[in-house]
Amino acid sequence: MSTGTQRRALGAILGVAALVRLIWVAYAAREPLAFGDPFAYYGYGLQIADGAGYVSWVTGEATAFFPVGYPAMLASVFWLGDHLVVPRDLPTAAGLVQALLGVGSVWLVFVLARELFTTRVGLVAAAIAALYPNLVFYTATFQVENLFIPLALGALAVILTHRFEDGPPSGWRMAAFGAVLGLSALVRPFALPFLPLLAVVWLARGFGWRRFARDGAIALVAVIAVIAPWTVRNWVVLDAPVLISTNMGDTLCLDRTDDATGRFRFPPECFEGYEDVAPEDIEERRNVENTRRAVEWVIENPAAELRNIVRRAWFILEHDHDGLQVVESSGEDPFLPDALRTALRVTADAAYLAVLVAAAVAVPTFARWSRPERLYFLLAGGSLLLIAVLLWGTPRFHVPALPFAIVMAAVTVDRFVVTRFTDRKLTLS
Repeated sequence: MSTGTQRRALGAILGVAALVRLIWVAYAAREPLAFGDPFAYYGYGLQIADGAGYVSWVTGEATAFFPVGYPAMLASVFWLGDHLVVPRDLPTAAGLVQALLGVGSVWLVFVLARELFTTRVGLVAAAIAALYPNLVFYTATFQVENLFIPLALGALAVILTHRFEDGPPSGWRMAAFGAVLGLSALVRPFALPFLPLLAVVWLARGFGWRRFARDGAIALVAVIAVIAPWTVRNWVVLDAPVLISTNMGDTLCLDRTDDATGRFRFPPECFEGYEDVAPEDIEERRNVENTRRAVEWVIENPAAELRNIVRRAWFILEHDHDGLQVVESSGEDPFLPDALRTALRVTADAAYLAVLVAAAVAVPTFARWSRPERLYFLLAGGSLLLIAVLLWGTPRFHVPALPFAIVMAAVTVDRFVVTRFTDRKLTLS
């Protein structure tokens, strides 16, 4: 139970989280100029808001290349901004909504850390998340992480706020967990392993496989119920059984060619040979074909795939200032003064290194079968990184795992800094 002082502290932390994000949005929010994912998300959001639907501007046909969740959120913001906000400033409108989502993520970090440890650890974790540089930078970008992170954390919060000492969660809680997980999948399907990983908690708590199969089935039905309408739409307009999106084949193929580097590329073999394919069929055909090519390449080149996994891991973890690069459209819109850009970049990377070191110290505290909820949290965060290294390497892919690292770092900070400071203060008094 939180005390009045702790509740006021949380309110202050959330207020600071909101303030720094609003200031950053006011300064940095702008239309993306460089071609890439933010440019595409922004464009699709505008199209949907204008009533054109989710249509590829390349082929003019209905698309499911990107999961629809984030473009749909942007479309709703743009529609409201176009009708209710004067003057029309859609990047700022989106940034304000994303600032709210960011504050929500800070609150969810608090909730998860509190449930796994104590209210004090929750406050430490929330304070770190509130001021964590790259999470603030992302608020002004058109990247799916702004929506995916609160949804993924929300799914975990639904399940981890249950007291497992009292028995398995109710069917309603499992359904709610599945529903939020399904929403996150419509933004990015990377959190879907959160469901099977729950078996760790059921087994460690002695509930057994049979009970997990029943409870997991409830959550799975909820996931399917959320995703199904979009799948039906894809089947109708694409005439193909596309569950969520058609970009997985391209994503797998990009770094599975003989000249793969671990980074993002456009290898010709992944995009050529479709001249005779009808425009409305290209997405689905390339998705299937590139998936096949990627699987065959891994089977034929296992050693090269292992080397590329190591390279991808390095490129994913190498720095944590990519939010700055994105707001400047990868150098196409360099509005930040050089001194400020350098200071922000150094600060972001220093905070990142400190959090990683502190999180690493806390790993043994989480990796315990006797505390399965903590182990589950560790595995859930790790699964986000594991999926990333199976794709291609970019620092953006580690961003969804940052809240997990922050909670782990808060445990270390509480143990070695806050506790000692408190004990010393009590001794002096």
